Amino acid sequence: MDEGVSSRHGSKLSGLKPGTANLDLNRQMSQSNDPQGMYIFGADGTPYAFANDHGPEDIDELMNVGLKRFSERPPTPVQISREEKDAPFSITPPQTAQVFQVFSRIPSPPKNSTFLNAGVGRDFCWIYENERREIAKLAANGVEFTVPDTVTRRIARFHFVDGVRGTPNMWQKHEIKSLSLRAKPDSSGQLTLTGKFSLRTRNGKRGYSGKIDGTLTFDPETFAWTRLRLLADGTAFGAGTYTPNQPKNHYRLLVGLLNTVLPEARFVPPEEVAIHNRDTGYREP
Repeated sequence: MDEGVSSRHGSKLSGLKPGTANLDLNRQMSQSNDPQGMYIFGADGTPYAFANDHGPEDIDELMNVGLKRFSERPPTPVQISREEKDAPFSITPPQTAQVFQVFSRIPSPPKNSTFLNAGVGRDFCWIYENERREIAKLAANGVEFTVPDTVTRRIARFHFVDGVRGTPNMWQKHEIKSLSLRAKPDSSGQLTLTGKFSLRTRNGKRGYSGKIDGTLTFDPETFAWTRLRLLADGTAFGAGTYTPNQPKNHYRLLVGLLNTVLPEARFVPPEEVAIHNRDTGYREP
C-alpha cells in the first residue's frame, strides 16, 4: 500500500470483500481480541458488514456492501427497551478513581519512515482511591519508598506502549523483564519519581526499555493527585499487530502521563479496559 493511499477492499488484516466480512472480524478477534473497526448491524443484531480501515474507498465499499446485504436480508422487527437504550456504551471509571491522560510520540522520526510516525498516541489511565491512599501513607514516613506494584505494573503493561501509528499491543505479564519505580518525598505532598523498565516479547521481536522520571503533588488529606508529570524515555523496536511501519532501526519513544480536565476522560475508558469492557485485569495487572 502506498503511503497515504488506502488499499481498496480493506487493510491486510481485516479486508473487505463481499461475503467475507464476518470471517475478517473473526480473524481479527482471534489474533488480538480487539473488536476495533466499523460495523453495520440491523436492530435485531444481524451483521451486514465490517471493516477496520479508514480509506475513503473502503468506507464507501463498506456502506455499499452493507446496504446491499440489508436489502437482500432485512432485519426482523424488534422492540428496544428504554433500559437498553440508556445502558452505557462502555465501562466508566469508579467515582473515586482519578483519570490521567497518556501521550506517546516518537521525537524526530527518521525522514525515510512513514508520516504516521509523526503522530501522537493518546489514552487515559485510571488510578484508584486505595492506591492513592497507600502512596500518601508511605509518603508520610518521609523516606524513599517503592510505588505500589498495581500502579507501576498497570502503567508499564498498558501505557508504556507505542500507540503512535494505531492501536498498540499491550504487554503480557511475562513480558515485563524488569521494572522499578521509586518515590522520594521532598516535602509534604511532594514526591520525586524515578525508575527503570525493560519490556520485551518472548520471541524478542518487539521491546521497549528506558528510564522513568517525574513529579507528583498530592493532597495529604484527600489523597487527590493535584499534579502528575511522569515521563518514560526509552528505546523501542518492532511492530505491533496494528502498528506496523515503525522506524526500521531501534527508535526513541516517549510516553507521558499528566492530569486532564477533558470531560471525555470520565466516559472513554483506557484501551485495555475498552477491549474487555471490564477493569478486572487492568485494576490488578
